[in-house]
Amino acid sequence: MQKKLLTKIYISVRYVKVIEFKKIIQKNVYLNPFKQFALSEGTVEIRWDPLTQITSRIVHFPARKFEKFNFDEAIKTSLHVRCPFCPENISEMTSKFDKEVFGFERFTAGDVTVIPNILTFDKYCLVAIISKEHFINMDGLIENDHFSNGLSALLHVLKIIREKDKEVRFFSVNCNYMPMSGSSILHPHIQAIAGEYPTNYHGMIVQKSGGYHNETKQVYWEELIREETNLNERFIKELGKAHWYVPFAPRGNGDIGCIFEKSSFFELTDSDINDFCNGLKKVLRYFKQENVPGFNLSIFSGIEGEDHFRANARIVARRFLPPVNAADSNYFDKLHMESACLYLPEDVSNKLRTVWENS
Repeated sequence: MQKKLLTKIYISVRYVKVIEFKKIIQKNVYLNPFKQFALSEGTVEIRWDPLTQITSRIVHFPARKFEKFNFDEAIKTSLHVRCPFCPENISEMTSKFDKEVFGFERFTAGDVTVIPNILTFDKYCLVAIISKEHFINMDGLIENDHFSNGLSALLHVLKIIREKDKEVRFFSVNCNYMPMSGSSILHPHIQAIAGEYPTNYHGMIVQKSGGYHNETKQVYWEELIREETNLNERFIKELGKAHWYVPFAPRGNGDIGCIFEKSSFFELTDSDINDFCNGLKKVLRYFKQENVPGFNLSIFSGIEGEDHFRANARIVARRFLPPVNAADSNYFDKLHMESACLYLPEDVSNKLRTVWENS
């Protein structure tokens, strides 16, 4: 009796989940006082972030370039009181680390001094004073390596925290540049927080990235880079191992994103930091072109050992709104966790690309 040969065929199927850039358009009808009260329509785009599903609203309103901000009054006011970050005041006006824990009271590297933040936002709060000069414009932040040196110094202290406190899992580096960004000290500095519990947004993107990976076996951030590159509507440029783009659902006017190829801060090399700072230099040149005087920046680290995440940054332009210097942050983002923006991400990316290629 002839035996039948049974052959099992295994087919490997990759599940592909398409990243969705979802938006709807809503209209608002009113009688326009600037057009003899003729019937007019206002338009708003409601956009969903592809990962978090947090919505942003793009308000279609005639955009105009703002006047250049004059820092003279802010500098004068800040010098009227003693600045704790100026070199002559650091020793007596800034806090110290516990030397028995950290091995130093303040960490210094070149012109950078890292101290504990007296404002406790998390289990560990750090401030890196990145220059001896009291005021530095945006160009100076990058050109003289102030930002990259400050970032490297913060990562050095964060590594100590990581080694000594195994409960800490969430790390971020942050910057408020100038008063319109919420900074109460003009002297250039960047900050870091580290703790056991994430902020709302940080926790959400880590959780959603894990969910995306469980469902598709793919890394969301790599898929996003691939999709944005293919669409070429908001992708800016790959610079070394840093990928720059304008997020589809922005968190503010002039929201720029960067995705690293590493999961956590502690995998970043000096080359990675230089790649990021070279891209940031171009972003700040774009801000300068648009007369943007301030910005908020956050860099979010993933959890070591969880490869579904990629360290990434968001930089959002900040300014006062004329004629009364109103804040550009209101109840929408403060209380509704909703961003209302006047600038289309696609327009921002087009302008930024031009600056990028010419700088």
